[in-house]
Amino acid sequence: MAALLNRLTRVSGCLALLAAWAPLAWLPWVPLAAQAAGASATQERIIDAVQKRFNARVVRVAQTQVNGRAALELRLLSEQRVWTIVVDAASGDVLSGG
Repeated sequence: MAALLNRLTRVSGCLALLAAWAPLAWLPWVPLAAQAAGASATQERIIDAVQKRFNARVVRVAQTQVNGRAALELRLLSEQRVWTIVVDAASGDVLSGG
C-alpha cells in the first residue's frame, strides 16, 4: 500500500509540475495568435474597401508575395465581369489589375 501511495504522490507531483509549466510553454505563440487576429481584421477591412471601390464582390482570396511583401490576390465578381487584382496586404493599395 505504501508503494502505491508513493507512486501516486510522484504522479500527482509530476502533474502539478506539468500544470504549472504548461501555460509558459504557450507564451511564445500568444503574440502569433494575436498577430493573426489583427491580420484577419486588416484583411477584412481591405476586402470591404475593395468591394466598395470596384462595386463588386470578392469571391476568392489568396495570400501571395510581391517584391518580398505580403499581398492578397482577390478575385472579384460584378454583374459585367470577373477579374483578379493584387493588393498590398498591409495598406490595401492596388498593385496590379483593376
